[in-house]
Amino acid sequence: MAPAPKRSVLSIRWIVAGAAAVLTTLVVLGVTGVMEHRTRTVLIDEIESRLLVEARSLALASSRALLTDYPELMLAPLVKEMHQGQPELAFISVVDRSGIVQGHPDVRQIGTAFLPPKNLRAVVSSVPRGGNESLTESGAMLLVSVPILDPNGRVLGTAYVGVRRSHVDQAVSRVSRQQYLILAAFLSAGVAVSFLLMSVLLRPIGALRAGMERVGRGDFSTPVRLKDRTEFGLLADAINEMSSELKAAQGEMVERARLSKEMELAREIQRSLLPSKQTVAGEFVLDGEQWPATEVGGDYFDVLPLPGGRIGVTVADVSGKGLAGCLVTSMLFSLLRAYHATHSSPAALLTALDERLCQILKRGSFVTMFYGVLEPASGRFVYSSAGHNPALVYRAGRGTTEWLRSKGIPLGSIRGGAVGRSLEDAAIHLAPGDALIQFTDGINETVAPGNQEQFGFGRMEEIVRKEAPSGARELLTRLHRAVEGWRDSGAPDDDETVLVVSREGIPAGASAAPAPSREDIAQVLRRFAEAERRGVSLCLPADLGSMGRIGEWLEQAGILRGVPGTAAGLLNLALYEACANIAEHGCGEDPTYTIEIFWMRGAGTTGSFLIRDQGKAYRPEGWRPKDLGDPEVRKHGRGLGLEIIHRAMSRVEYFPGTGLGNITLLEWNPDVAQAREKELRHA
Repeated sequence: MAPAPKRSVLSIRWIVAGAAAVLTTLVVLGVTGVMEHRTRTVLIDEIESRLLVEARSLALASSRALLTDYPELMLAPLVKEMHQGQPELAFISVVDRSGIVQGHPDVRQIGTAFLPPKNLRAVVSSVPRGGNESLTESGAMLLVSVPILDPNGRVLGTAYVGVRRSHVDQAVSRVSRQQYLILAAFLSAGVAVSFLLMSVLLRPIGALRAGMERVGRGDFSTPVRLKDRTEFGLLADAINEMSSELKAAQGEMVERARLSKEMELAREIQRSLLPSKQTVAGEFVLDGEQWPATEVGGDYFDVLPLPGGRIGVTVADVSGKGLAGCLVTSMLFSLLRAYHATHSSPAALLTALDERLCQILKRGSFVTMFYGVLEPASGRFVYSSAGHNPALVYRAGRGTTEWLRSKGIPLGSIRGGAVGRSLEDAAIHLAPGDALIQFTDGINETVAPGNQEQFGFGRMEEIVRKEAPSGARELLTRLHRAVEGWRDSGAPDDDETVLVVSREGIPAGASAAPAPSREDIAQVLRRFAEAERRGVSLCLPADLGSMGRIGEWLEQAGILRGVPGTAAGLLNLALYEACANIAEHGCGEDPTYTIEIFWMRGAGTTGSFLIRDQGKAYRPEGWRPKDLGDPEVRKHGRGLGLEIIHRAMSRVEYFPGTGLGNITLLEWNPDVAQAREKELRHA
């Protein structure tokens, strides 16, 4: 994977320092703004107070002059001196009560009628004023008027004093400039100190980032060296601790991966020790399955060819499970392969295995084992059990079950030959339709999560009586599903193994159809060659999920054209059952196998279907008609696939193991199917 492109990164040190500087500036500016407004207000109030004082002083000085006959002689020099001493004053005037100017800097105005400045408006001020005193302003000046009183309080006139507005603004600006200069000095110092302080305080972030980058690259050995007593120091310690834990976890992960790989290899090896597919010997089908509780288990089963066409079967359970149990089963596999053809009876073989295992197994370890020898031609089965579960036998003739119990002692449990002395051979005969089921205790001892009740032998008997007629594979599947359902969502506590020896030939009372002759085989091969040239075909993978395509093919190929709806449904069902039987029993539902269906039209809507497969050769000719009116048959509800095929088709023949593979011939006549429609409704 290409490395991700590096993106530009802003240093948190500069971001925080800049933010602190901005905040400091905003605070200082805010405080300065408030202070400047307050200073301006105070300064203006001060100027207004001073102006009032000047006006009051002028009014006081003018009261004596207005009582004389020539007031202008006293007021003219007073006003002129006042104007010269305070050039910022824009207006000075003394007016008598008749409105005649008696004092003015411009002597030409003396004796004229007083004209107040234009555009004056009252000023709202916090400066305290006396009665009849006023404070007004215009765009050019600030004007104060104060009444002139005689000693008796009578009004003699009015004194006017005004200051230029520019003088006020200059005074305020001068103060503001001073404040801003001070502000700039303090602000510069504050920003510099903020940058310096934040840079120093946040300097450890660089070391922390470098440490985290090393951790991200997988370097867990280089610690973050940071001597800091703040939270950064604690964070550095946390990073170092995390690095140590990650290093330890990495080592554990590598070790777990190694162990997982080894366990996977052990599981594959153990699976390779077990039969990969069912064994067919004459009328017998031998099939087994193992479901380990962990990746590998301590259960073992095997099917071994013996001289003279005999078949050896064994089921064993090693004490303990997991890798230790797997190792013992591997040893057992090797020993059994070495001894199975050199001993005359099952008991002798088990005795030899016990002698060897006593030399290998430590005390306290043992193996329970069932071993039997099947003679497919006669159906005779000789067996011996070393402390293993009793075998369950289904008798098809009576529809009952029986248990084969033994007094043998587990292999390796007792030294000194006691196990060999406890072993003995026993023999039974398996008739057509019978089945022998051997298993490990993981099956019967599976407990329900609610009440801890075991699955038990009784439930096994019920399932075997119900499912054994359907064949070995179906019995294995149904038994496993029942155990899983009993366990519900709980995990298995022990390995689960089942081996079925089923005589799936012709049941008692049924007559075997003769094997096809050479002429019959040659004829069907000629018909098949003609179907390949002229017929319509469909190729399916041998899994049940693909069987739904048969109905679509019948429609698209025009095979159902002119066929009544009920007959068309029966045809689809019969072909489905025929191909499903081949997929399940002949191909083991392996989708790498294929099933080919060819259609050759005959007269009208009749015709022939030829089905070819390359799976296991079998001839389900042991079928005999069932009484569909029997409630027990309907209650069972299974094993009716052949019933449907035979009753829907006018002819059914099987040609296993031809030069082109297994061929099934089905001749179709919709009139025959409609005539049997009523009885087929039961199926």
